[in-house]
Amino acid sequence: MAITKIHPIKSTLKQALAYVLDGKKTDEGILVSSFACSPETADLEFGFTLSHCMEKGNNLAFHLIQSFKPGETNQETAHKIGADLAHEVLKGKYEYVLSTHIDKGHIHNHLIFCAANFIDYRKYISNRKSYYQIRKISDRLCEEFGLSVVVPQADRGNSYKEYLAKKEGVSWKNRIRKSIEIAVSGSLSYEEFCIKMNMLGMEIREGRDLAFRIIGKNRYVKASSLGYKYWETSIKERIFMNFGEHTMSISDSRSKWRSTARFNNLKLTANSLNYLLDNGIETISMFNQKLEEERVKLAKIKTELRNVEKTLEFQLGVVKQLKITEKNYQQTTALNNQYTPTKRLLFEAATQYLQARGLNPPYPSSKIIFEECTKLRGQLDDLYESYNELKRHLKRLQIVQKDISRVFRSDNDLINDKRH
Repeated sequence: MAITKIHPIKSTLKQALAYVLDGKKTDEGILVSSFACSPETADLEFGFTLSHCMEKGNNLAFHLIQSFKPGETNQETAHKIGADLAHEVLKGKYEYVLSTHIDKGHIHNHLIFCAANFIDYRKYISNRKSYYQIRKISDRLCEEFGLSVVVPQADRGNSYKEYLAKKEGVSWKNRIRKSIEIAVSGSLSYEEFCIKMNMLGMEIREGRDLAFRIIGKNRYVKASSLGYKYWETSIKERIFMNFGEHTMSISDSRSKWRSTARFNNLKLTANSLNYLLDNGIETISMFNQKLEEERVKLAKIKTELRNVEKTLEFQLGVVKQLKITEKNYQQTTALNNQYTPTKRLLFEAATQYLQARGLNPPYPSSKIIFEECTKLRGQLDDLYESYNELKRHLKRLQIVQKDISRVFRSDNDLINDKRH
């Protein structure tokens, strides 16, 4: 499990970098990495990028902190998760310095990245939407590495006023929740649930977002604001579970299935059977084989995506450093080769960065490398489109798998498609 928070740095960039790079906190600098800049000169390199930025605002950088549950991970894994987080959030466009601190009771990452990207010099937009995106990515990465994830609470969405009312037992949202619980527990279909809610003094508004209202009140309350247990999908899921285990075989006719589905309000399950029939899947073993094939395809395209992303990130970092060397050459030539201390440090850091990646003078043009990056982005867009389409298909298969596991017991049952 990891908790994330982010804040802007407006005037103390050098001090912030010095803090996160402290050798006593980072195992003498072993747990430090960076992208498109050198940790020692990051403040100067950020300044170089910001000097090209035309947008207003006094943010120099952003400081993202990712804290892990004590004892749940080691320092190497934590740093890898932090690097993957930086990669996904910043997409190879922003210079950053990443460090992992191990001096306290819990391991935590510090990510400081420039407020403007070095591609088109636009400022990073930090708001609630971007924060929730960061948290979502962090949670997913934690899950992939076998760490626990913060689960939304069932009764989230309470204001302080609601909390006080809940303590007194008179919260109107809580009254809606209790009514839903009562109606769900005694219903075998969604229609029956709606009738019972009305009997309990509740009105239901269906449509894009399911909402409830106490009869006589003016405002409807969206189900999504009551907590995940009260979402429309969750309510239907719980009603379905009330009906108990079904034993109908997979060889029943489509018409019989649909009749039973209508009786039990199992539209989702009927759709799943239609999917199996339309795709020529006649046995559960055939379905399992299809599911495994799609998983293999998804894993393959995911690996290809990461490889292209890493190549693109590498090339973009090179572009940024080449721009520094090119600008430095133009300015020093105009000034009769007179270096200022800052320009010398930037130039030396850029040449060291390029040399460490196998590039030595004469350097290729940054424009040529950037053209290669443009091609890679196009390739990446195509891969993402294929990946998302495959992911949607796999999700559909997982829904079908869930329905099959609820309804069918035997692995050898056949689908008998009786189309007329």
